[in-house]
Amino acid sequence: MKNLYKIIIIVAVFILSIFILLLIVRPVLMRSGSHIAQLTEEKAKNITLNSELDNYVSARDDYYLINAEYQKLNMELPEKSDLSILTNELYEIARYTNVEIENIAFEESKIDEEDLRKTPVKEIKIDMVLQGSYYEILNCINTMEIMPRLIKVEDVAVQTSGGDHDNLLAFIIAKTYFVNEYYK
Repeated sequence: MKNLYKIIIIVAVFILSIFILLLIVRPVLMRSGSHIAQLTEEKAKNITLNSELDNYVSARDDYYLINAEYQKLNMELPEKSDLSILTNELYEIARYTNVEIENIAFEESKIDEEDLRKTPVKEIKIDMVLQGSYYEILNCINTMEIMPRLIKVEDVAVQTSGGDHDNLLAFIIAKTYFVNEYYK
């Protein structure tokens, strides 16, 4: 009988421990199931947000590319005939190529009132007199043609200045353009 009491006590302790374990573990398992459901929901939301973020990043990259292209085109064909900027650029090119600008003159093209709204661009004629060696003048002209702003060199005349054959004068006629603000 002593063995029977021991068995009953062991079985009672075992059943009581299982009951206590179920009381503790069951709510944890229930919460775990709700956490798994929330986690699945958060994963789906995360995937959606990452996809949306990728779209925004792609749109931002497209904007930067388009803006860079616009800035490049805006430098080639500026919106205003800002002659001070053009003059500074030409003097920088002359300084870079070791050429001296003797004279520079700008003349904006004249357009009739009725043609003003029909013409998308206006042109500025540039008359320059440069002094330097042949290769320096050639380098200056080449640099002018590849500068970001559109410049078309139309005519170049070269002559010696006095008795010095290494020092030449170059008479350059060029044209540059800018956007006509009255164009519609």
